[in-house]
Amino acid sequence: MWQCGSALVQGRKLATAAVRHFHQQLNAEKYEEIYREADEGFRAGQSHDELIQFLQAVHKKLGNAGDEKQVNIRVDTNTRGTFTTTWYNTTFVNGTASERFTWVKSDGALELYAYHIESNALLAN
Repeated sequence: MWQCGSALVQGRKLATAAVRHFHQQLNAEKYEEIYREADEGFRAGQSHDELIQFLQAVHKKLGNAGDEKQVNIRVDTNTRGTFTTTWYNTTFVNGTASERFTWVKSDGALELYAYHIESNALLAN
């Protein structure tokens, strides 16, 4: 039980730092860095150009990311590794969004494995 609680605390700290780093890169339009630093699982889902265009579109529509609040966390370990999934409510310049990040632990750090965002501001023209 203690190990499970310890994993969640450590996962929460690592995930918060990783999300803030992601938002700093997004705000600075460093989409290539996000792509390069991500796990191959993130890059495998879509082409390089599609992922870059997606990140550009998110930033263009929502503007810079500001405050984020973690609303949930889940840590799963299986034969493929340790995965931390976190859900955040994030305030952007042009609206709010619900973000879900899945990270895979690699050499004590987290690498982006999946990213999902929902926001009404993304639907507006």
